Amino acid sequence: MSTYDIAVPAPDEHDYHADLCQQRRRRAMQSLDVGDVLAQVDDLISQEPDPAKHPLYPVVLWLLDRQGRVDGGAFWRQWQVLVDLAIEQLVEARLQGEN
Repeated sequence: MSTYDIAVPAPDEHDYHADLCQQRRRRAMQSLDVGDVLAQVDDLISQEPDPAKHPLYPVVLWLLDRQGRVDGGAFWRQWQVLVDLAIEQLVEARLQGEN
């Protein structure tokens, strides 16, 4: 304990393993290339056999004049979920490759 009223954890209170894991994860994240993420997103989309579940499905329907409107918020969220999943998969693959 510090004598200057600064809360300094005792060595046994600090989780060094968690810090190392966080550093490894940060390095893996920084090593990703935009092209890698886009390729992973394309791969995730290609694995979906139902075209109605494709993120661009409502846009295509709208452009073909078969649907009245596209919900921009839902469109954005669907792509964000796909990109987040792609990034997570790539980071995990890089972390597995370090072992």
